[in-house]
Amino acid sequence: MAKSCYITGKSSIVINSVIRKGKAKRHGGVGKKTTGITKVRKYSNLQKKTVLVDGEKKTIWISARAMRKLPSNITIVAK
Repeated sequence: MAKSCYITGKSSIVINSVIRKGKAKRHGGVGKKTTGITKVRKYSNLQKKTVLVDGEKKTIWISARAMRKLPSNITIVAK
């Protein structure tokens, strides 16, 4: 199973990196042409943490943003 945030469900996404060459029409050229498309993977900021979920100890992946606003039933365990 791929890494994803236990709280928010965030995970990595795949986007297209588009390379264009040429001079834009507004600058007097014939227009930009697409010369290459490469798939790029963007990763979310996931941290592996040991937490108490309803009194039960679990090791989960959690996003940095979700760590700031934890639900009331989840507590991070200090090492």
